[in-house]
This record gives sequence, structure tokens and C-alpha cells, in this order.
Amino acid sequence: MKKLRRIDFEKEKYFECGGRKFWQDDAPSFVRYRIAQKIMLEFGYSATFIDIFNNLKKAIDFYNKHDYFNMSVTIYKIQEGIVNLDEKEDPALRLCALFLNEQDEDTTKYNEAEMQSKIDCWASELEVGPFVCLARDIVADWMPTYQLVIRSGLTPNPEKKPN
Repeated sequence: MKKLRRIDFEKEKYFECGGRKFWQDDAPSFVRYRIAQKIMLEFGYSATFIDIFNNLKKAIDFYNKHDYFNMSVTIYKIQEGIVNLDEKEDPALRLCALFLNEQDEDTTKYNEAEMQSKIDCWASELEVGPFVCLARDIVADWMPTYQLVIRSGLTPNPEKKPN
């Protein structure tokens, strides 16, 4: 039985796996940020049975507060999370692939096949736990900011007049 290595992302900003070298970026490019926004929402509304139950409870709470926007977003993301279970790699790993880059990787571009190649490489030698924790930390840092940006984009600017 092969023993998997454990990466400590708090201490290691750089690691090797499968003869490849990876380092952790603190911020993605514009292109990868756009992809990260989608993956973070998918990760935040993942589709385990407990998560579905908790998110449905959250949707009911939004309904009771007459916060129909957040209620509908929550329900939509639950549906999307269920559909995506069979279609894609786990969102936590895809999110890590945006922030863990190889030496010569062009981080201004996004390539699904390259992201999958990284995940496959990690799966061959490394424990998954630290990757899930890294994704959780990324989402925890970014989600409040993302929610503020979304909300501010929905609020009309009284100074800006339509053309």
C-alpha cells in the first residue's frame, strides 16, 4: 500500500509532486478570478446531504425575512451543486488548481485540461485533506468580499444616469 504525503499549506508555499513543482499564489489573474468566483459559490453551496439540508434551512430563513434574492440564489446553488456532482471534479480541488501553479504556467489563462492534470498529479502522491482545508480557507477569505461586490452591483447608483 502506497503511503500518501501530507502537505502543510500554512508552512509550505512550494511543494513537489510527480516530478513537477507547484507554488501557492495568494491572488489569481483576472481570468482565473472569474473562474474562482463560480467555483467558490459551488464550493460554498456543495451538495452533500447535510449541506443540502442546511442550505434549504438557510433558504427558508431568507424567505421568512423576505430576503427573496438570497433565498433564490441559495436554492439555485443547491440545484446547481446537485447537477454538478456527476459532471466535474470536486470544487475544492478545482479551486486549489487555480491557486497552486507550476513554475512555467501562464496564470493569465485558464485551461480545464491543465487544471485536471494538476489534480490527477496530486491524487497520485498526496493526501486530499490539506487541499480541502486550503479551499475552505480561500473561500472564507474571499466570500464576504464577493458577496459585497455582488450586492453593490445590484444597488442603483443615484449619481449615474442611464444613457
